[in-house]
Amino acid sequence: LCAPRREIPVGHGQTRRGFVVSCELPYSRAFVGALVFSQEWADIAWGMSRCLAKLGALPETVVWDREAAIAPKGKPTDAFAAFCGSLPVGWSICEAADPESKGILERSHRFLRSNFEPGRAFASPEHFQASLDEWFENRANRRLHRGIRAVPAEHLVEERGRMRPLPERMPDTDRRFVMRVPQQPYLRFDTNDYSLDPRAAERRVEVRASQRKVTAIELDSGVLVS
Repeated sequence: LCAPRREIPVGHGQTRRGFVVSCELPYSRAFVGALVFSQEWADIAWGMSRCLAKLGALPETVVWDREAAIAPKGKPTDAFAAFCGSLPVGWSICEAADPESKGILERSHRFLRSNFEPGRAFASPEHFQASLDEWFENRANRRLHRGIRAVPAEHLVEERGRMRPLPERMPDTDRRFVMRVPQQPYLRFDTNDYSLDPRAAERRVEVRASQRKVTAIELDSGVLVS
């Protein structure tokens, strides 16, 4: 994870701290990232899925540090292990206090902060992500990389040939939970209150929250109530 220096505008004059889930391949040094707004597993998993989709293939192994949602004490969480198993990819968790094991990515993070962020202003999360994608495509991955003395985008074509194809469907990363609708019918998710159909009061609903949409389905009838 890499944290942008400035908070991201999220509408109505509000800003919020963001994080970039980043991924870099070891041979081509192709570098991609996805904006999320928490360090929780659901957001990290979505970011990983998006990064892999952008790279267009599966690596043999994913390398992570001891992020709390990944492997807080060096042992992968059940959710992370299930995600890797469903792709499938292997994993390698860095030793504690061992920044050199992912030094390539740390240097890329410094490049991201010094080359992408300065001089740019963002209007929304969508604008930030679109600008980030364009920067990866036209700047980071099209430059002559000093480390490999080659252009990452050109090496990526070769590297994809040695990687496995993406699955037809990426793992489901949406948040899901069940709640009983209160008399004042609303649900609270991520500090926001969402109205529900008043007819669903006192009934149980399943809530599903993706990166862009929150829905609630009444469990007994399957009726959409929000």
